[in-house]
Parts: sequence; C-alpha cells; structure tokens
Amino acid sequence: SKMLLMLAFSMDVPAPIDKLIGLSEDFENLPMFLPDQLKSVRILEQNNNETKTEEIMVFSTILKKEIVQEAVHKKKNDNELITDIISGPAKGTTIQTIFLKTDAGTNVSFSIDLKLNLKTKILRPLIKKYYKMVLTSILYKMNNKILEEN
Repeated sequence: SKMLLMLAFSMDVPAPIDKLIGLSEDFENLPMFLPDQLKSVRILEQNNNETKTEEIMVFSTILKKEIVQEAVHKKKNDNELITDIISGPAKGTTIQTIFLKTDAGTNVSFSIDLKLNLKTKILRPLIKKYYKMVLTSILYKMNNKILEEN
C-alpha cells in the first residue's frame, strides 16, 4: 500500500529558458548541482524523447543508507518534462516540470505526485520539505552557472 502526497510550487529565475531546459536534461551532470544528496546519475537507455536513468541518492540527514532508484524522463513538449520513478522507495511517483518564458527570465513550476511506502509515512513532512529544498537548490545553482557563463 502506498501513501499519496501532492506537492506543487513554482519559482522565477533570471536564466533564459533554453539554457535552463538544456541543463535540466543533462542528467549525468545533475549531481554537480547537488553533490551532498545525489551521488550519481547513470543513463541506462535513451531514445528520441525518453531517457531511463539510475540514480543513487544519500539522505544523510534522514536515513543513513543510500537509495537507488530508476526513473524515466519524458519530454512531453518543448517546455514540459515528466519524470516517472519506476523503482525504489518512491516507485510510482511522478514529477512534472514546466518551463515558461517570462519577461524577467524563466518561471519553473513543479508538480509532484509523491508515492511513498507506508514505512516512510512518519517521514512525510520531512520528505515534502526535502523535495522542495532539493529542487529549489538545483534550480538556483543551474541559474547561477548560466549567468556566470554569460
């Protein structure tokens, strides 16, 4: 049995949309934006609009062990990315990322349909906070990298 947790938030960053999308799709380099939590991302399969990855994560603050999960990232259209987690403790989770061009840069919105094993139930508030923190932090770091290059 799985618990369901919905989480949605958005943020604005000054980086241009195309560069931000480009970095978001460069899966194997994502750990560089999140070295403490994301140990590695390996591409297992790739075709024109779908990439299957294996991710090794460390939640040192919550759990001492590594979590290995597989995910499928699909490009729904030019500015929408859907990630389905297909194995691991969050199996069944879907993350939708939408990039919108704004006058000031890019608006990025996340919508997360988080499915968790019941044994992680007590961690729900932590995990919710964690997801938001992680995604926000990756985005800011990507934004900074893009702005430094210009």
